Amino acid sequence: MLQTADGEDVKISTRSILYLCKLDKEGIEVLRSVQFSTEFEGLNAYANIHNAASQLISAPNYDDLIKDMHTLHGLMEKDSWLEALRDSI
Repeated sequence: MLQTADGEDVKISTRSILYLCKLDKEGIEVLRSVQFSTEFEGLNAYANIHNAASQLISAPNYDDLIKDMHTLHGLMEKDSWLEALRDSI
């Protein structure tokens, strides 16, 4: 089974994943992930947290969600993306 950045198995029913993150000059760290069965639930949770470094992955089906999760994991390794995130906060 595929796993989130913090090592949680991604359930087949998941349609959005909220990463609660810490961003500093060393990089970004996923402190906790929360999985939701609908895109709306994930968006609602993301809208109601006060942590600008957190990230939301959302898709209408499992395959697209996993694809987007891998894309985000790759971006989280890139200095240019991290710098853009820092600048936007």
